[in-house]
Amino acid sequence: MAEPLTLIRVTDTETTGITDPKELVEIGCTDVRLFPTGWAIESGPHARLVNPGMPITPGARAAHHITDEEAASGMPPDHARALISPGPDYICCHNLAYDAPLLRTGKPGICTFKCAKETYPNLESHKNGAIWYALGLGGGAKQMEPVHRAGPDSWTTAHILLDLLRVLPVETMVEISASPIRLLKMPFGKHVGISFSELPTDYMDWILHKSDMRNEPDKADVVHTARLDVMRHARLALARTLVLLAMRLLRSDDWAFERLWWVNDSLKMQLARHPRAPGDPDRHGAGGENGKH
Repeated sequence: MAEPLTLIRVTDTETTGITDPKELVEIGCTDVRLFPTGWAIESGPHARLVNPGMPITPGARAAHHITDEEAASGMPPDHARALISPGPDYICCHNLAYDAPLLRTGKPGICTFKCAKETYPNLESHKNGAIWYALGLGGGAKQMEPVHRAGPDSWTTAHILLDLLRVLPVETMVEISASPIRLLKMPFGKHVGISFSELPTDYMDWILHKSDMRNEPDKADVVHTARLDVMRHARLALARTLVLLAMRLLRSDDWAFERLWWVNDSLKMQLARHPRAPGDPDRHGAGGENGKH
């Protein structure tokens, strides 16, 4: 449990580009603190321009609209990082995996993108602005503008954090943020858009045991989700096998037999959502569904 007066510094960055080498162009933050009355924004949004010492790519400029000339008037990147690191107990970003290597704070991190995906998996989009509107966190507040600037984006993310703190302890958020996230649908390839529970067994096996995804950090979420779904199916199959074995030991007019019949039906329906895989009792002939007479 977070200690009283715990400080979370919600931080956002604008950069020279998406791929390395890249550097800060702007840094912004909004502080969220645990007061005796609960979590609340303490200050912000704050923002400072940063001189990256390298050109800004056209794609990055199209997003944040900061020119090389404007950035040249900013502070050195290490000075900007020094503004963020002292003071907070936690650092929070909407895309921690992207921002953390640029911030280099060494603080425990919270990723609101991952935590929102875990808490609200069915949202149409998990971009910070989309979450803001989907959850009804407020109207078109002036602090949100201009979008794709570090200060306003940190303020929007801070409100998403406050909403998540209603249902998730800080420690749980840190744990979620450090782990791959569970996806609902395959994000790419020939099965793009298909629920993981509906992917063919041989494709799941390929992801887990044969594909290069196992060694690609940006595919960790896909491998993680495939592993969880295979484990889920195996648990369901094992549970159904045990139910069928129990039913074979009972008479069909036994009250326990009737209850197990409904449990078996429920497990069978859940297994039917996924193509038959090793461990499915129907595949391996674990026995019929008739009880002992």
